[in-house]
Amino acid sequence: MASLVEYLNWRGDITFAQDSLNAVDALLLSQLTYLDLAGIVGVGEDTCTLEQAAERFWELHTEEELKQCVAFAMRTAGELLNAMAKTKRFSGLTLRNYEHRLDRKAEEQFSALEIVLGEQESFISFGGTDDTLVGWKEDFNLCFLFPIPSQTHATEYLERFFSDRKTKIYIGGHSKGGNLAVYSAVNSGKEIREKIERVYNFDGPGFTKDFIESDDYLAMRGVVETWVPESSFVGMLLEHGEDYQVVSSSQNGFLQHDATSWEVQGTEFIKLREVNQGSIQMAEGIKEWVDGLSPEELENFFAHVYQVLTVTDAKTLAELNRERFKSVRSMIHSFHGLDKKTKEIMFALVKIMITTSIKKRTLTRAEERNKRRIKIFGKKEPVILMGRK
Repeated sequence: MASLVEYLNWRGDITFAQDSLNAVDALLLSQLTYLDLAGIVGVGEDTCTLEQAAERFWELHTEEELKQCVAFAMRTAGELLNAMAKTKRFSGLTLRNYEHRLDRKAEEQFSALEIVLGEQESFISFGGTDDTLVGWKEDFNLCFLFPIPSQTHATEYLERFFSDRKTKIYIGGHSKGGNLAVYSAVNSGKEIREKIERVYNFDGPGFTKDFIESDDYLAMRGVVETWVPESSFVGMLLEHGEDYQVVSSSQNGFLQHDATSWEVQGTEFIKLREVNQGSIQMAEGIKEWVDGLSPEELENFFAHVYQVLTVTDAKTLAELNRERFKSVRSMIHSFHGLDKKTKEIMFALVKIMITTSIKKRTLTRAEERNKRRIKIFGKKEPVILMGRK
């Protein structure tokens, strides 16, 4: 088994011209949009190579700055950028059309980036949830608002940059970015959809039942490739109409959402047969709770959660973490009048958001999971995994 960095050390001398994009590559490229590339990658002709982007990024930012981020994807993205910049496979890739939006009033956090893989071939990376509380609030809004602003802007991004170009398109994203990748592919015009080769959804939440039963979704479902870890939480939320594949992780629980913990063998992820029952039960419990409330009740609930989280005037998870004791006191005080089930949901959500410790698996746990791994290196056909939910 190997990590993403070890994959880069092993595979880094092979260019995309020699061996085309695979799912592991797509996950790596999906991590780039967790980084602040403003002033580094522009729009149109304002381009740079990935190697140049790495150099410029560290001129503007420090490792200490990234360490302060509570969102683990932002902390690890810098490490991956450095490792990718040292490889022949990634260093010369052209980056362009970077876009970032953070609108507290509209409750939107959005980022997108085009990575040119070769002549007439590009990968679009949509960003997942970052360190901002606004980003988390937009995630909550998925439970009652459709579409959310980021979904609309993801579709507009594809239309704006690819309507008039004869380019093969690969789209991917991690967490909310995976959701945006699927949504934008389904909702783009016919001229865009015909250019899409593959859509990679890495542990991204699902959609409404109406969306996954729509003709446009069903027409695109065959190009969607969804990956979730064994203890998936985010990726099991809402509805999925596509098959999904389960990847082995070196972490426990919710920390398996960290893509750098996903394990690789050769050029593929190490697959497991199914997600664990705890993830399924939690997702079903959340779904049952959501289905039992009206959109207005859900909107009021998540507005309450957001109010609790921002009571200290924090704008990021890092700021919230520094004031966590004050925040917890305020949260407990605000719980009066809430029913038991709602309190449990709120506690679970807030706990996930402010958890900062990262614990490695025990050897015993790793050995148990080794027995259930599916060795796929060298196989031509996919392993049969969980069916559609």
